Amino acid sequence: MVENLTRSAVLKDQLSSAANDLFSKVDSTVRSAIGAQKPTEDAPVNYKVTHKGGALVRDGVRTSSTQVHQLNTGEVVCVVEVSGRRARIVHPVAGWVSTETQDGVQIMKPCTLQGKSKKRRSIPEQFRAKVFKVESRKEFT
Repeated sequence: MVENLTRSAVLKDQLSSAANDLFSKVDSTVRSAIGAQKPTEDAPVNYKVTHKGGALVRDGVRTSSTQVHQLNTGEVVCVVEVSGRRARIVHPVAGWVSTETQDGVQIMKPCTLQGKSKKRRSIPEQFRAKVFKVESRKEFT
């Protein structure tokens, strides 16, 4: 009886370990694929603020430009351009944010799953969707 319990515990540990290894491999593959994706107006990439102090949004690419907004930890932003360690966002506000500090501490990172939320679509994509909606209404009037 004790031997069966020991075998069961060993099998459980092995399965758990294998599942964790598989999850880690899938997660790193997804992250590397996302990391290779360069954000653009037509193909924005969602990033999540990971720094415990949040992130400061400025109106220009320079870190000396005017402060526009303070993002909270866990907030998701829509990045359309990356220049060095700076990223231009269009949602929830427009501006520039650092992806890491000067010392290399991560401030925000690409989300593992990229959503197609209406609010997070790029400006040209939102415009095309609105034009399509208006055009399709005209057909029925």
